Amino acid sequence: MLDALRFQNPVLDNGNYADPGTIFHNGTYYTVTTGNQYGNASLATKIPIHSSKDLQHWKFEGFVITEANIPSYSTKSSAFWAPEIHIVNNLFHVYFTIGVTDINDIGLTVATSNNILGPYKVLSKPLHVEKHGGSWDPSIINIDEKIMLLYTDVNRNIVLRNLTADGMAEKDDIVHTLIKTDLPWEGGTVEGAWHLKRNNFHYIFYSANNFCSNAYATGVARSTSVTGPYEKLKTPILVSDDKFKGPGHGSVVTDLDGKGFVFVHHSYKVGAVCGDHYRLLMASTVYWGTDNWPKNITIGG
Repeated sequence: MLDALRFQNPVLDNGNYADPGTIFHNGTYYTVTTGNQYGNASLATKIPIHSSKDLQHWKFEGFVITEANIPSYSTKSSAFWAPEIHIVNNLFHVYFTIGVTDINDIGLTVATSNNILGPYKVLSKPLHVEKHGGSWDPSIINIDEKIMLLYTDVNRNIVLRNLTADGMAEKDDIVHTLIKTDLPWEGGTVEGAWHLKRNNFHYIFYSANNFCSNAYATGVARSTSVTGPYEKLKTPILVSDDKFKGPGHGSVVTDLDGKGFVFVHHSYKVGAVCGDHYRLLMASTVYWGTDNWPKNITIGG
């Protein structure tokens, strides 16, 4: 029912569960998150994995990154964040942002496993790096027998780049800029992109503004071509409310009945934004209008 909250949020609140990358696999939802980084950046265990049957109740399953698989181009004190899990050629790929020591900057990499719970093997060199500000928040689009890397570039725009068929390397130097930061509410940064194909449209759900503020919110753009051009809704579809602040950076997954969609995302609690405060895991239903645009989302609705 539209007039009742479907999910009791937060669905995970005993730690930092920022930037959830969520998929549905063999009857179970799995999410990977940035993890308990605040005050614990030196821990070797990073990117926790949780599972759920209903998106409300979650079970801790382990970590993608441990002392055993930190790559040589990074360290356990480096930042590892914004993970997403995807299936490419029957292997589980976790794409994430990583601190790269060689350039003293950040880049993108991927870890793979034939078991969704691991153990994972991290790529021997970064998948993509950009100096002077880096690149972050990787995702992929796997469609029409093509694998494409979706991320925020050094100019704080969301771009698309071709990957090889195994999703493990850049295929060429072609770059498509899909979403520029050009609306007032976006505050100069667009990030956390997630692709969804529905009916005849490609949708990019994205977050914008300062993640460490109440202004952080979620928008959406669409196109009939995966490479664009994309048309944006002029205002965000998910914003702060009287209980939760800075909602965004999430994944759109199919509901168990196969008919609807749920946005799994993070938010802060009121009065506990940024600093040492955790971003908590949320689940919110996505409803669609007759115009094929998603409607404004109520947190937990």
